[in-house]
Amino acid sequence: MGGCLAGRRSYEDAKPQEDSNYWSSTEYNGNNAWNMNFNSGNVNINNKYNALTVRPVAAFDGLSHDFLLFYLTVRAAYHDCLKGKMSSPQVLAYMQIAETDLPVLAWELWTGTYQPTTSTCFLVPYPKLREVFAAAIRDRIVHQWICMRLEPLFEERFVAQGNVSFNCRKGFGTNKAVEAVKDGFERVSRNYTKPAFVFKGDLVGFFMSICKSRLWYLLERFINRKYSGTYKDILLFAVKTTVMHHPERNCIFNTDPALWKGLAPNKSTFTCGEDRSEPIGNLTTQLFANFLLSFLDMYVQFLFRGKNYAYARFVDDFEITCDDLAFLMSAIPKIEAFLSGSLLLTLHRDKRYIQPVSHGIKFVGSVIKPHRTYLSKMTIARFMERIHGFDRLCRERELNILDCQRIEQVINSYLGFCKPHRTYRIRRAALEEFGHEFYKYFYIRNHHDSIRAKTKYRPINLPFSMTA
Repeated sequence: MGGCLAGRRSYEDAKPQEDSNYWSSTEYNGNNAWNMNFNSGNVNINNKYNALTVRPVAAFDGLSHDFLLFYLTVRAAYHDCLKGKMSSPQVLAYMQIAETDLPVLAWELWTGTYQPTTSTCFLVPYPKLREVFAAAIRDRIVHQWICMRLEPLFEERFVAQGNVSFNCRKGFGTNKAVEAVKDGFERVSRNYTKPAFVFKGDLVGFFMSICKSRLWYLLERFINRKYSGTYKDILLFAVKTTVMHHPERNCIFNTDPALWKGLAPNKSTFTCGEDRSEPIGNLTTQLFANFLLSFLDMYVQFLFRGKNYAYARFVDDFEITCDDLAFLMSAIPKIEAFLSGSLLLTLHRDKRYIQPVSHGIKFVGSVIKPHRTYLSKMTIARFMERIHGFDRLCRERELNILDCQRIEQVINSYLGFCKPHRTYRIRRAALEEFGHEFYKYFYIRNHHDSIRAKTKYRPINLPFSMTA
């Protein structure tokens, strides 16, 4: 099942000869068509409007059953893509053609002819100016199909490394990262009774600096060694196609191009150089970037073996706590050499921090000090800036469901980040900045822990039977 792509024939090669055993998805007659039953997997000639069936694109010479099973995996990825996105105009538009396009997309993957389509490129100002590419829905389905197979394997790797990576993992996140750093301070310094020191590092233009060929080399080796599921050849093809894709060569701008002047050359896909960058915005980019830096995690753990130390990483921000200052200082050039030599990445020279743990550290928006943590001033300022921007939006025009969904997600993200800290007064003061127009669309819940859009402004989640 899912044999070698090179051994498969293209659609043109598969055209029927007079004596070949061939059938297609065209109507058998005015009322009937070839169908595959979801429940039994049987292929039959039934009413072409039957529920719980798939009408395959083509089947021939014994490949029909294998292809239809593969098609069902693509369809499962499609349904996963719909979750939480049912109000998106792009998703709603694709749902109208999904029954026609999904078999085509599956066939392209099956035959090795799939190529990503046009992305939408725009800039986001928060938390800092970033270039984002939004992939087309059919490409997001491929990304989801890839992640469904690789994410469990990556998770096994992260667990085996001691859960030192905190981004893009279920059950982890910024608050867990802050807790890990805080616990590391206490453990290494024996609850601040012994000297200990912390180093914080950052990478230069991380996503734009990723070497595509190096990332693909590491992923190919990992998949060949660790993946034992079906369709390995298709998975390798899809991963390589996604990693090596240059979305900047075929994109639509959704932001004034003049704003790109504010981006440094190493912050834009358009100017970072050949064989560099993975587009921010793709699900696979987040997953693959975390996998790439797991090699940094592995090297740090090897370097500090036998030492009293703690280590945590969130995307490309990482910190090392150690009670041996001389060893910690000597390790920094070695880490720098490993990053440049093995991963082709650069440790930022101007964003290095090394101090006694008693002085504290700022990490992923929080300030961690002995026996306490609190939000950084920059985080609070950004939160208030978003509050004022959304309040202005409420006053200037009528909000639609998508506006309300975006506001709810952003504000609740900040509130969720605030809750583990003693921030009730900050949360209350921030939400009180909203004017009365805000309460036309939202209400505040759980003692200022979250906001919720009113029923008429929430997305309508259709049953899956209506989304095929």
